Amino acid sequence: MKRISKSLPPNVLTAFAASNPVATWEHDFRNHKGSQDYKSLRQLMLSDQGGLCGYCESKVVGLPAHKQRVEHFHDKSDRANVAIHNWGLDWQNIFAVCIGGNDADQSAHPLPENLSCDSHKNHLKDELDTVPEGHLLNPLTMPHTPCLFTLDKRTGELKPDATACTQVNIADNHFATVQELVDNTIRVLNLNCPRLTDQRQLVLRAYNRALRIAQDKNIQRPHARLAEQWFSLTWPEFFTTRRLLLGGHAEQYLTTSNYNG
Repeated sequence: MKRISKSLPPNVLTAFAASNPVATWEHDFRNHKGSQDYKSLRQLMLSDQGGLCGYCESKVVGLPAHKQRVEHFHDKSDRANVAIHNWGLDWQNIFAVCIGGNDADQSAHPLPENLSCDSHKNHLKDELDTVPEGHLLNPLTMPHTPCLFTLDKRTGELKPDATACTQVNIADNHFATVQELVDNTIRVLNLNCPRLTDQRQLVLRAYNRALRIAQDKNIQRPHARLAEQWFSLTWPEFFTTRRLLLGGHAEQYLTTSNYNG
């Protein structure tokens, strides 16, 4: 999970919201102009996100439209003060996500234990606080650095980076520490389901293979070269896994390229 750097308005959503401030997302904006504005907005979000799911970082761009969702971090159904804050039409409340494993091969990755992202969050909705702020990391506002995760190479699991978590403050954190907030985010979004850890292990194998090839060919500075190869693309899937594998080499490349999400 990484920070999303959103493009600045205006766009089709902010224009619609300005003219229709209390309209709904589902029945009004999505059907506006035969859904053309909705489709163009979804593509804008995917462009902002480098084609990645805002939660698990799987590649979403290029998939069929029904496998590209729009997530409202704060539930769009909250219309208690819609004249003051319409969550459904708030550009700073939405991002693109995958469909959370609903299309996975269930013989290999049965459900619901392999649901992730908003699909798993919805699966847990009866036990979650109705207001996500302070209970989950928000990819729209989380820091772009330091990375708040570590990678267990043995299992492919993401875990909170205890040291990095002490270096940042998260506004309205419901927990005593940022580490607990990160841990709860992993749990609620099920970012360590076997389906996702298996895919991270594939990235690890590709990483090890690239280093072996570099060694065989006597390529100098293989880690720095791999950082450039990976992160010059905006963005490679499982960005955080790659960032953690390359460690300081990734951080140096991202810093010099003015990475901010």
